[in-house]
Amino acid sequence: MRSLFVLALVFSWIPAIFFAPFLGVLAWMWVSYMNPHKMAVGLVSTFPVAEVIAIATLLSWVASREPKGLEMRPIVVLLLVYTAFATITTILAVYPGMAWPKWETFVKVMLFTLIAIPLINNRFRLHAMIWVMVLSCAYFAMRGGLFTILSGGAYRVWGPPETFHGDNNGIAVTFLMILPLLRYLQIQNENRFAWVCFLIAQVLTLFAVFGTMSRGALVALAAMTVYLLIRSRRFGTFALIVAAGALAFTLMPESMKERQATTVSYQQDASAMGRLTMWKFAVDVANERPLVGGGFNIFYDTATRLRLLPRDAEGVQEQGRAAHSNYFEVLGEHGYVGLAIYLSIFVTGFVTAERTMRKARKRPDTKWAADLAYMSQFSLIGFAVAGAFLSKATFDLYYHVLAMVVITGILVDKAQKEPVPETIPPGDPILSFFLKPRVKGYKPPRYKPGAPAPGE
Repeated sequence: MRSLFVLALVFSWIPAIFFAPFLGVLAWMWVSYMNPHKMAVGLVSTFPVAEVIAIATLLSWVASREPKGLEMRPIVVLLLVYTAFATITTILAVYPGMAWPKWETFVKVMLFTLIAIPLINNRFRLHAMIWVMVLSCAYFAMRGGLFTILSGGAYRVWGPPETFHGDNNGIAVTFLMILPLLRYLQIQNENRFAWVCFLIAQVLTLFAVFGTMSRGALVALAAMTVYLLIRSRRFGTFALIVAAGALAFTLMPESMKERQATTVSYQQDASAMGRLTMWKFAVDVANERPLVGGGFNIFYDTATRLRLLPRDAEGVQEQGRAAHSNYFEVLGEHGYVGLAIYLSIFVTGFVTAERTMRKARKRPDTKWAADLAYMSQFSLIGFAVAGAFLSKATFDLYYHVLAMVVITGILVDKAQKEPVPETIPPGDPILSFFLKPRVKGYKPPRYKPGAPAPGE
């Protein structure tokens, strides 16, 4: 029965996609993050749901009057260059038979990242995209947070199996990336009930991060907190966060404390030492093929492992494993050139969000875009720092956040060509369909065209 329900739920998107192609992008993201078909059993769990949605979306988009052009923003150019370069490294891979399957997954992620930019072309669609991202991931976050609280942190939180974020480290970085988006939706709503619900969701997400016992996630959370202090200079808020973190650490079971302690004393942890071994393996591969690397999945090539992995004093070879670092993963697979492009994408995305935030602050009708660009930076920081300790260089949520940054910048540039509206619509355009603002004495602010934003 559950399998039939999931199948019916998935296929209910198809007619809507042919009516509005942008819904295909949302459906793709929902399936990518939540993987509802993986929660079923039998044939449904292996059914190519994403492929069906992709075909419907492409056909609908081609037949529709939706814009087909792609604005050549810096991030877009870099994503296209990175995709083309990854294709070259796959053709020249050490073991092409292992490289092509991962290339197919990578190209699908990049394709729907780029398709989202022309199709998500107004604030309503952008917020719908954010809601899909948040709800799909917050489902696991809130469930994991409750599990951590009820179990006292005695057990580890895992993600859905056979997905991009199936392990504890992968789901931890997912939680970190949606946490700023939850905060964004909270500050966009004047409804008190919604405000409290978002607050609860953020608290549970934080507990879920601790429950994953991911050391990289805690380092990333600390980096996000430091960035908050630097940007906001709210030392009281920073002190409260530190106190809450200290309290949470105190309440952790001993197993969690011991695991986090190995972040510093990594020499005593076999897992950490294994990562260092694979990082050196990535450097060795890149040194042999500095321009193109070994190609996708080079870390699982038996011949390369036998040749490059070290042996101990008794002649026993180190066991191979994943790269456990986005940066060393890209270095080993695409060489130094690929790593340079990959790093440039992050830097460009972060700088673009900063520029969008500065532009959007100048007008009251784009204040929401300034908030979104600011919160996007936290998501990018969380992925960048946590990504130093996990192999998720092709993680779709990261690229979709980059697409969100591009879309936000495009909408701000369009708004600046128009006069400032007299009435600024309040709140989130999605939630406003269901809940009305209930703040006592609240009235939509009115501005004269061309007047400066409040506080300017």
